[in-house]
Amino acid sequence: MSHAGSDAVFDFLRVCTHDVLLNFGVRPPPPSQDPPPELLRALYIRIQVASPPPPRVGAFPWEFGIRIRDGQEEGLPFDPAAPDPTWKQKGVFQVQGIPSLDQPDPGDLLVDKWLTVCSAKDKPTTVRFTNDVDKRGFLSAWYPQPDLDATGKADVEVEYYGNYRIPWPKDLPLNSWLAISFDRFWPPERESVEYIAQVGECDPPHDEADG
Repeated sequence: MSHAGSDAVFDFLRVCTHDVLLNFGVRPPPPSQDPPPELLRALYIRIQVASPPPPRVGAFPWEFGIRIRDGQEEGLPFDPAAPDPTWKQKGVFQVQGIPSLDQPDPGDLLVDKWLTVCSAKDKPTTVRFTNDVDKRGFLSAWYPQPDLDATGKADVEVEYYGNYRIPWPKDLPLNSWLAISFDRFWPPERESVEYIAQVGECDPPHDEADG
């Protein structure tokens, strides 16, 4: 299931003990901004991954402000250690105004690298958003998402797009948690949000094409 954060859109296809597999795109600038005369051939996007997710600014736990949907305004408590993953069936929402994730401890940083996101100028690309529940994870805070149509879908055009497999430096425990930032975990007032995911089975499975 796709998510939006700042000008980025992303869809995590696999989060497993060995790696993460994802699609990543960048939306066009708002109409109020003058677009560049021509697209660059690529953008270079920094990605950081920390496990476990860092606490929130103010020493709040990372799960602070995450609620499970149950049809009521206040939702249900979210417990990352719960053996019954209710959030995977019902989905979650984020209380508006909760603090951002803070910087992780250096030893918790698994990945700190740059992605080369190539221009999609010559091959128009769209990313589909739906109201389906994402069973792999969710955003760390509330962020506006594209408006869905009457069928519960929205197709968002992107100017840069790519598919990426990022291996972990070591195997991660099944059901452990991690946070993925398409920038860095700083400063606290940053506009972007992180994606928080739970490590699951390798689905889709690994094959010779992706190692």
